[in-house]
Amino acid sequence: MIAAALRLAIAQLPDPAFRRVLLRSLGISIVVFVLLGFAVWYGIGLLPTTGTGWLDSLIAVLSGLGAFLLKLLLFPLVMTAAIGLFLDDVADAVEAKYYPADPPGKPLATAASLLQSLRFLLTVLGINLLLLPLYLLLLFLPPLKLALFYAVNGYLVSREYYELVASRYLPRGEMEMLRRRHRGDLWLSGLLIVLLLTIPLLNLVVPIVATAFMVHIFKRLPAAPGMPRRG
Repeated sequence: MIAAALRLAIAQLPDPAFRRVLLRSLGISIVVFVLLGFAVWYGIGLLPTTGTGWLDSLIAVLSGLGAFLLKLLLFPLVMTAAIGLFLDDVADAVEAKYYPADPPGKPLATAASLLQSLRFLLTVLGINLLLLPLYLLLLFLPPLKLALFYAVNGYLVSREYYELVASRYLPRGEMEMLRRRHRGDLWLSGLLIVLLLTIPLLNLVVPIVATAFMVHIFKRLPAAPGMPRRG
């Protein structure tokens, strides 16, 4: 199921609707990171000094390294949040191409889409900030650092993509029931998305592919007992 869904999503990359979403989400992500860079630079400047030259230098270097590492890890996730603003464009294109006989999904209101994307971004930022000291401690143990990063963000990304897509088709209660029933498949889907997101340059188009990918995943999930059939 997962491999077939990914293959269909990649096959649709030349779609003009996908290109428009890519340009918009990339522009938003650049603006966010410019603002974040200024905030981090200002915050580092506010760090108290100890009066000991070598210790202050060490603190500054570690702070800068931590900020760089955080930005490197989070850029793909900010792109993921930005893509949420244009989910309907991607989902509509997938539905028109692959599921024309199914009832179309209900477009999300602009305000609801924005709030959901901001919530996801703040959640990812908050959790990764809390984990930043652990990331730094694991710098000399790369396998453990990567395992932690992929496990945590795989869950976050899978849940966000699933909720953004599923909310087009199901009310909240049924959406949660289906997510709990298939949480293993969804986590594996999110893990695959995060793996692709960490590949330089490729990660610029992955959020669009991932949105289409999750539409295909959702369409293939068997309904939970007591839920009506979809489409």
